[in-house]
Amino acid sequence: MSYKPACSDFNDPDAAEITRFGLASLRASAAIFFWVDGPLAMADIQLEGLHKQFFDQYAAQMINLDPQHVSKMETSRQSVAQLFPAERIVTSQTELYSNFLGRHGIVDVIDLLFYNEGAAIAGLGIMKRPSDPPFRRDEFESACALQRFVEYNLRRHSRVAQRRLRNILLRDYQLTRREADVAELAALGRTNAEIAGALEMSLPTVKTHLLHIMGKTESANRTHLAANLARVMN
Repeated sequence: MSYKPACSDFNDPDAAEITRFGLASLRASAAIFFWVDGPLAMADIQLEGLHKQFFDQYAAQMINLDPQHVSKMETSRQSVAQLFPAERIVTSQTELYSNFLGRHGIVDVIDLLFYNEGAAIAGLGIMKRPSDPPFRRDEFESACALQRFVEYNLRRHSRVAQRRLRNILLRDYQLTRREADVAELAALGRTNAEIAGALEMSLPTVKTHLLHIMGKTESANRTHLAANLARVMN
């Protein structure tokens, strides 16, 4: 799994609100929120109550030891997982990972993974410090309810909507990836020159892509294209 640099300042108000809600609901003081891009790549990581050094060390040295790594959770179709439940099985890998967390003052973690159309789109890790009350047994059920609530509401997030649109263009309309790039911008009302500049392609290439797009989507013009895409998104 790859990642983009972590930051401690929330630049996504929805992610910030989700994180605050999770911390309050589960009585914790540290958290990490991230989006899942491409082939399970963590992107736009945002930290609360954690130093950037924690995530940088995690990504460089510990990511493969994390038993709740997003790829492992998605493979097993898990939505919520607790790192140290009462019935946990200790292995050499989990022991190493536990020691790493302990060095950063983390004593337990509940990870939530959010899905859309069968694929992971975002994740939230709620982390307990020694000064926090331990997770109660009933709080795992609260975490499950939180996961369902957030997952449902993330469907309306612009980032998820954009991902759904791209999937529709590639899967349903059989556009190439480059045609999908052009279609997304054209549907937003961008001119040919603006599309050419944004995608670093020539104007004739943009026009050729648009001809293919109009044919594949059965659209008469840009307005019709935008209306067709809005219809399939609803």
